[in-house]
Amino acid sequence: MALINIGSTKQLFVDDYLIESMTNTRQVMNPAQKVECNPIMEAEGPDENWLSGQVTFDVKDQIFKMRYSTASYKGHRGPDGTVIIDGPDDYTPRMMRLAVSDDGIHWEKPALGLVEHEGSKKNNIIPPESSKMHNFFEDLHESDPAKRYKGLIRTGTTETPGMQFDLFYSPDGFTWTPYEGNPVIDTAPKIGRWGPTHFMGWDPIREVYAAHMENCLHRHCPLGRRLIGRAESPDMIHWSEPETIIMPDERDNPDTEFYAMPAIIYEGLYVGMLWIFQTTNTCHYPEIVFSRDGIHYPRQYRQPFIERGATGQFDSVSIYSQAPIIHNNHMYTFYHATNWRSPETLVELGDKAKTAQGLAITPLDGFVSVDGCKGVAVDVRPDHPWGEQYSQLVTRAFSFTGRQLHLNLFGALQQWGASPCDVRVEILAPNHEPLPGFTFGDADPITGGGQTQVVSWNGESDLSDLAGKAIKLRFYFNNAKLYSFQFK
Repeated sequence: MALINIGSTKQLFVDDYLIESMTNTRQVMNPAQKVECNPIMEAEGPDENWLSGQVTFDVKDQIFKMRYSTASYKGHRGPDGTVIIDGPDDYTPRMMRLAVSDDGIHWEKPALGLVEHEGSKKNNIIPPESSKMHNFFEDLHESDPAKRYKGLIRTGTTETPGMQFDLFYSPDGFTWTPYEGNPVIDTAPKIGRWGPTHFMGWDPIREVYAAHMENCLHRHCPLGRRLIGRAESPDMIHWSEPETIIMPDERDNPDTEFYAMPAIIYEGLYVGMLWIFQTTNTCHYPEIVFSRDGIHYPRQYRQPFIERGATGQFDSVSIYSQAPIIHNNHMYTFYHATNWRSPETLVELGDKAKTAQGLAITPLDGFVSVDGCKGVAVDVRPDHPWGEQYSQLVTRAFSFTGRQLHLNLFGALQQWGASPCDVRVEILAPNHEPLPGFTFGDADPITGGGQTQVVSWNGESDLSDLAGKAIKLRFYFNNAKLYSFQFK
């Protein structure tokens, strides 16, 4: 048995956990691609220039749901000429509403019949007691249907030394019952205030509920910069003290801080959207980060996962992304974004100031790929019988369960020519020797992309005899992006 047993879990190439060596290839972070019809939701009321929404995919109803609120932001100049946003006419909030969608792109506003407004209940307004629930999630770990949804409301004021969170339960996401022992979190006695906080729900790896927050008392930590912390709970009631898990390092610009980090568990990995806040340019964008244990995040990829838009577009200044949602063999990252952040910019833009909801999509498993290019010289054994040159990746030794090896890859990259991709897999013993029947010469070439490409050797794909034994894989590939592999 190998030291690493991957079972039948899908393996992504986001880190070096299973990678022993790479030749003429590298790991590439693939930015999410914005949908053409962005923004997918805009404020519609008179004088509204702000829309912020939280999108979830309702597993039971099999539909996207967006709780969104709109507002009117205006600024005014104080006695010293400084632009500020704190007057009674500077911020006018609207009611929280609900929109639904089958595809996450085209949205409808159902008549909920829950709140009377202007003499009618034919609207999509959410009841006031539910509209405060900004931190809520569908808890698939919960067995009690009355607690299918869990939500938290932050209480307290900016004048208090800390903050509190009250826990609520709901069977439908509209009617909420408070936990009798509220508050479940009270930061005042020890650590002061948390910054922006995201409750990720049940963490099946560490078997706890988890929250990520700006763990710096809102810029009052010893480093004077915003950091990311993690707190855990076995029951959403009793919470640990937050532990700082991510902070800026020497590779970051001096003005880099971390504002928040929504995260999900995907295929045994923690996938986080780390909100980069550049204080000099006063802009935000998400950086994708990965972890195996929920504590250590190497931050291997420092580019924006979602690029800010061009000047004047709704997402040209700040992008506040949610954690990705896996749907229909794609990964959907919803975000709200703005073309202004400072009061000065708000006043300068006037009627052109805008905040709206956007969407960017990634192919399944496609956060990171290893890219292979034909025609690059490769160091190979002199006894290899082929003349083509390949990029290569060799895994560490592992054992598996299953009968077939499936690959998820994208082929025929246009920037490398229109020729078909060529992917072949060799199976090695732990000492690196190719196994008879599974050598490069035995491997059937894969010449097209797809999410479930079955690997075969001399027309056979059954690997039952190798299940449970220690092996390595050597990938040879040209004109292709490898996303993941899995034994099924």
